[in-house]
Amino acid sequence: DALPISMVSTYSMWSLFRNCRKAVEWRYLEQLAPIQRDRNLHFGSLIHECLQTWHQQRDLAEVLALIDRLCPNRLQDENQHRDWHLSSAMMRAYAARYAVEEFEVIALEKTFEGPIVNPATGAASRSFVLAGKVDGVVRIGDDYFVLEHKTAAQLDSDYLEKLWTDFQITIYSYYVEQTMGIP
Repeated sequence: DALPISMVSTYSMWSLFRNCRKAVEWRYLEQLAPIQRDRNLHFGSLIHECLQTWHQQRDLAEVLALIDRLCPNRLQDENQHRDWHLSSAMMRAYAARYAVEEFEVIALEKTFEGPIVNPATGAASRSFVLAGKVDGVVRIGDDYFVLEHKTAAQLDSDYLEKLWTDFQITIYSYYVEQTMGIP
């Protein structure tokens, strides 16, 4: 008898499931996706790539060149034009504000995959495993931290008050600890 294959799930999938089960069926089971990518997701991915390059090289000129490459039609496409201006301004400000970091980068774009364990029984799910990718793992002295960047349209008190309870960060921290063997 062959063992059943566990479905790889992600935080994004479970978050969507909490909001709309039908959307999970369409996206993850039927493999249906919108023809055009959401603008906010596109911009978030752009900034994500910029920050990865920044943490790898600490070279603003290289980050700005990356933005130029990722927005090749900025002179004709108003969305790319807006994203080019905003990302350039954000990365210039980020490089000025965080010119020196107190942490050492241990890993960037660190992927993980592990069992989903029932805390009451200790049994692993036979149907699902959880996978994900953290922006980075950093060390300050002897302590390790998950590095995650978020983009948001607005940073108000509601957003900031909820950030410390972000379940995604808790899950990612647990799985990075398990897969890398670091606290």
